[in-house]
Amino acid sequence: MLEKLAYMPLWFFRSRILNKKQPLQTVLFITDYCNLRCKHCTPAGHGCSTIKTYEEIKRELIYSYKQGSRFVDFEGGEPTLWHDGNKSLNDLYRLAKKIGFFSCTLTTNGQKSIQGTLADSVWVSVDGYGKYHDRIRGKGSFAKLDKHIRESNHPNLSIAMAVNRINRASISQIVKYAKKNPAIQSVAFNLHTPFPETEELTMSWKERCEVIDEIIRYKKAGYPIMNTFSGLRVMKRRGFKKDCWVANYILIDGTRLPQCPGKLLNVCDDCGFCMSGEMYSVLRLKPDTIFAGLSLRLG
Repeated sequence: MLEKLAYMPLWFFRSRILNKKQPLQTVLFITDYCNLRCKHCTPAGHGCSTIKTYEEIKRELIYSYKQGSRFVDFEGGEPTLWHDGNKSLNDLYRLAKKIGFFSCTLTTNGQKSIQGTLADSVWVSVDGYGKYHDRIRGKGSFAKLDKHIRESNHPNLSIAMAVNRINRASISQIVKYAKKNPAIQSVAFNLHTPFPETEELTMSWKERCEVIDEIIRYKKAGYPIMNTFSGLRVMKRRGFKKDCWVANYILIDGTRLPQCPGKLLNVCDDCGFCMSGEMYSVLRLKPDTIFAGLSLRLG
């Protein structure tokens, strides 16, 4: 904890004052195998051809640590499908901690049990309540993730919803679901980003702003929404300056990027990843995002 407390202000000083753009977080794709076929995923995201080896991931973690990153999020595909011989995902968490990472995150579709994970935090992707989720991820997928969430016993589990044209009517159900479910700490919202071949899910800018206003109303009403007011309001401004170098990305083919892959696909102006609004606000000293960031990273 003391090391975290010392590192965070040091990282901020280097980034904000010295303008040294070092990543704080690594998003590391470890497999493209998945047990669902979601409507918002690009075909390339379901290659089902690659599972990185333990040694490959070790090299990528060491690289990211040397770049300055101290938090790692293992992603896929579906990361819970990762294995290398007798090694499982928990071995990657142990490895990351041994290298020096402060915490590890599991982002999962919740189709497999979460019990026993060594991840410091768990994010379960939920695309609306019940039938809304199933329309995007497949029949029966919501019931399965709900069961695994309730059985998880994880102290730091939250859900994340990417709002699109199909599920936007389910926002109220999701915030109520999060509030009533004792296994869920909070809900974070994103907006669908129009990656190639998923454009039909994209809301108009007017719809997008209406959704953000709805989320803000629920947050003001006391629902457990992780997004900050400052971060959400930034997301209503098309084309705002992105500070996505805060996270480096390592793709399934081993490509190492200093920022989100969205830049390569020219979708930054329509970015729906609300973390971009949070990063923008943190680096411009918005108090609510600073306190939320410290709570997230030091919790």
